[in-house]
Amino acid sequence: MWQIILFILIFGFITKYWIWLAIPIGLVLALKLLAIIYRELNPEAKKIYLEKKAKEAEENKKRKEQEVAEKRRKELERQRNRDADQQTTPYTYQIGKHGNESLAIRYGIANQERKVKEYWYYAKGGEKKRNPDRDKVFYEPASKIRLRKTRKVGKDLYEVLLTDFRDRKAKAVIEVGTEYVKTFYPLEDSWFEKHADLETTLKGNNSFTLKELATFHVQKTVGT
Repeated sequence: MWQIILFILIFGFITKYWIWLAIPIGLVLALKLLAIIYRELNPEAKKIYLEKKAKEAEENKKRKEQEVAEKRRKELERQRNRDADQQTTPYTYQIGKHGNESLAIRYGIANQERKVKEYWYYAKGGEKKRNPDRDKVFYEPASKIRLRKTRKVGKDLYEVLLTDFRDRKAKAVIEVGTEYVKTFYPLEDSWFEKHADLETTLKGNNSFTLKELATFHVQKTVGT
């Protein structure tokens, strides 16, 4: 019965100092009080209420356990696909400067992502507005690349299909257990001998964009 005493004290305090606030709060508390009194005077109703609460708690617990199990299953499935020697579906890996450069130099592919610099201006009255027609579009080296492993050919070395580039074949270095493509090797080992000058001139050369590196590859290798 302590709930009833506590309710009366709180309700009296609220109605004395915050009458307008007390009205809606008081109605809610009054309904709760009536429910408490009903359950106290009716043991069967109290039993049903407690059983209902226990059932709801059990159902919530099971639902959370199922959600955690499903999340764990999806994560394990993602990791298995990521680390498989032969993937059934493409996977998106992270890639850095060296990986993008090696792809451009050895395959003529510029792995870039489209960026938009929005144009905003202040209209009459000081209202800030955007004019999409004056947006500036530019490209930056991408931080991700989507591919599918088809065969393991060496330690951390795989033949892959570059899904975002018309399934171009390539060789990629990907350490097991990581999300990262370290670099791309040429399909043929003879590349390094045939195009040693291209590698020496372009590799690590920060004065060229990815698109320019890819263009040099095309110009140098087509017809050779």
